[in-house]
Amino acid sequence: MKYLESKYMDYDCIYLNSNEYGYLQLSVFHDVVETPIEGAEVTIYKISYSGLYNEKAVGRRIGQHKTDKHGYTQKIELPVLNELLSGKDYYYITVRADGFNNAFIMNVQVYSNILTSYKVNLNHYGYSDVEFNFIIQPTRTEMHNPFHLHQHNHDSRRP
Repeated sequence: MKYLESKYMDYDCIYLNSNEYGYLQLSVFHDVVETPIEGAEVTIYKISYSGLYNEKAVGRRIGQHKTDKHGYTQKIELPVLNELLSGKDYYYITVRADGFNNAFIMNVQVYSNILTSYKVNLNHYGYSDVEFNFIIQPTRTEMHNPFHLHQHNHDSRRP
């Protein structure tokens, strides 16, 4: 068992119940000219669903990082949290930079001893009417199943 500490958290630490760890790294670039954005703020949250239909959720900030002059965060070690595990938790990331619209990454998957990476392109204020971007990592249950529309009942006991 391990806990993460952060000077950006409103409390001393958050206890994360995992014995396995994976890695996350983000790169942040200007959407139009493809130049790196130095000093972009990347905040990672752990979201926990509750309720009969997962209609409620709470989020806890577990880390905050800045991009370097090349637009990259450091390699961030995180407890494994992905759709293959039972539970109602996932990672959620916000990306902010001065002069740019925000981006949000939902359902971030972290696997044991694997580096998960995201390239985030931010829109500069005034280049478009876009106010923010969402990057949604689909889960297995949300992905399109090409056989879903053509399933047949092959039970010989039914007419």
